[in-house]
Amino acid sequence: MRTVLLSKHDELYLEKCAQENQFSYGIIVGHQADLTKSVVVHLARNNEEDADMEDLSEVRLTISDINSQALASQWLSASKMCPGSFDVIGIFVSSVRSDVVNEQSAEFKNAKKLFSDIYDLLLKSNSSFGVYTTDIAQTDFVFLSYSLADKKVLCKNYSYGNGGTFSNMEFRFVDKPFEWIQLECSYDFDDVLPILESSRRVNIEDQFQSMIVSVRKNLLASEVFLQNEVVEDTIDLQTYIKKKKTKVDKLQPTSTTGGTATASSNTTDSLPRLASEGIIGGTETIRASIVLPMKCQLSKPTDIKVREFSGTLHMSGIITTKVFCNPRNSIADVKRFLRDDVLRSLITRIQVYCDGLTDPYVTDEALYISEPPRRVFFSLPSEGPSASVGAVVQFSEYLFRGEAPTVVVAQAKQILDVELDPETISVEAEGLPDDTHFKNCKTDAECIDDSRIMTSSMPKPELSRSLYMVGIAVALLVLLSSVALHFVLAER
Repeated sequence: MRTVLLSKHDELYLEKCAQENQFSYGIIVGHQADLTKSVVVHLARNNEEDADMEDLSEVRLTISDINSQALASQWLSASKMCPGSFDVIGIFVSSVRSDVVNEQSAEFKNAKKLFSDIYDLLLKSNSSFGVYTTDIAQTDFVFLSYSLADKKVLCKNYSYGNGGTFSNMEFRFVDKPFEWIQLECSYDFDDVLPILESSRRVNIEDQFQSMIVSVRKNLLASEVFLQNEVVEDTIDLQTYIKKKKTKVDKLQPTSTTGGTATASSNTTDSLPRLASEGIIGGTETIRASIVLPMKCQLSKPTDIKVREFSGTLHMSGIITTKVFCNPRNSIADVKRFLRDDVLRSLITRIQVYCDGLTDPYVTDEALYISEPPRRVFFSLPSEGPSASVGAVVQFSEYLFRGEAPTVVVAQAKQILDVELDPETISVEAEGLPDDTHFKNCKTDAECIDDSRIMTSSMPKPELSRSLYMVGIAVALLVLLSSVALHFVLAER
């Protein structure tokens, strides 16, 4: 049976939501520790405000009154903020009444319909750009309901399909803080894709979709190294750390002389050993690398074709990746989390960028440079005793050039229901892109094409000369007509 682990802080948050608003609902951000156990990372109340309800305390809200569109929007927005190891795993309801934890009540039946409506909305949204994972899409979710009247919690597993079904699920509030291990990676983009559209007007969003498909294909074929080493997929993360620590200890033999222990040699202070020592401490970070195979290995010889294309799409840049794992996660899960974080970050940037486009079409003769937003990181503020040990969990948001961190503060409040200090937001993880190499001409042909980067508002030189000659001819004609008219009038 599937089990959900919550912290004492989560219990206090559910109680607070019921006390302040009588009825509250929101999303559950969680982490899959293993096949049967999920850890709740964060509960985020939905902050949608109904303008027609001036005093919510006088309105008896129920699950049937929940706006599924608003909840699905919060779900999608929070998914973009989550690292690759976290997902929105369900929804919660907190109420002062007891019927929300009664399986025989109408409220419980309405919860099933709510899940079905939300999942349909999520499917429609994902159909435009694709899911944020390199694995199978999620179909099982958590429904958590809390009653302030009974101080009781109801937790059910919702499975999509055949109208949706609820099944039993265990839950526990854990006193001991959750332990997290941080892994970081920098994924370098430098690839060229053909534009196969035959029309003169190219749809940018379609080309970005092709980019996502290409990157996902490469990630599925990639290999992930931890601390520059290949690690077996079958062992878990804590076993890997223990083996690494044992290996480091063996590289540090000591010799005793006169009762004093001294290190045998400074030659053991090599970079690999120092890097290995970095993962032993709970707050240190494990460095990972995603290595892609050569392109000729991705395709069969029979798949190689010669085709005509009307342009190229050049991807250039670096995605900074941070994931937070449970010590019991398998290495296979860790590698999947890293790949998912790269794909999720790429899709999120593209969606945010395309949302701001006024016209998704460009001509195939133009050199079009796109600058998606960069990724910034922030930690969730802790209230009271820390709910975790080891690495501090971080979420992310995306800022365009010139945007201030206050944008992140507003988004975090609206989506995750947290108050942030702009000074605590890490904006240095990814630098601003340098596009000078796109504008530098290497050949005469490139210099000629570079004039089409921006369309000039001035008329072409040939058109200017023609207009000048026509103007002179019209002026001479007017002059001659005036002289002729003057002589005709003078003779009379």
